[in-house]
Amino acid sequence: MNEFFEKNRKACIIGGTLIFAAVFAFYLFALFRPGYWHREVFLYKEKAPFEGMSVFSGHDAVNKADYELTMAKEGTTTYMAFTVNETERSYEITSDDSEGSFPAVEIFENGELVFRGTYMGFLMDENDEPFEPLISIGYGPYVPTEEELFPSYNWLYDVSQQRTGIRGNIIFLPVIIIIAAVVIIDMIHPDLLWELNHRLSVEGGKPSEFYRSVQKISWILAPVFIIIFMIMSFMADIMLA
Repeated sequence: MNEFFEKNRKACIIGGTLIFAAVFAFYLFALFRPGYWHREVFLYKEKAPFEGMSVFSGHDAVNKADYELTMAKEGTTTYMAFTVNETERSYEITSDDSEGSFPAVEIFENGELVFRGTYMGFLMDENDEPFEPLISIGYGPYVPTEEELFPSYNWLYDVSQQRTGIRGNIIFLPVIIIIAAVVIIDMIHPDLLWELNHRLSVEGGKPSEFYRSVQKISWILAPVFIIIFMIMSFMADIMLA
């Protein structure tokens, strides 16, 4: 391994760097794609047909459902439509915080008033009671109905008031960058890390063949760990969604 790398040192460094750059660019594109989480499905932002309209869509492979969300805002009112497969529901959500600490909210579904109250981190009805269950617990395998695949009113209100999120979780991004930077520096200057560790304790020494072999193995294992962290950055976001 050592002999092969020394003979093809420049090609290995250039090839490895280019491959990492391509994979990392694709990873960043996927990581920062805007949209919203609905259940365990990410609704990606799509090109809207009209100015002022936002469109998001996603596919639920588990429940065999296609979701589409369209949204447009006008003043304090947000007009939304959510589609599960071919069934669509339209919503009109008004949020007015001009008269108090908590915004007064009205939600119409298919033209009918379904909620009037306030928002205090979640929707509270006119009797100051939570409008929807705050926690839903399921037991065992369960196939939701089409009705249950539609989003909650709390979800609709949150989406109507917030900016779009991103597909992944950036918590692992610094770790990936650090690992990649260390490996690239180590490949360009193979003795640098060894000298930083042993400069004060060794005079005129050189790394052993064992060190060289372990070093090459680390260059192979590092991309594996980077890929694992890339995958975890998406899995972590699913768990938090």
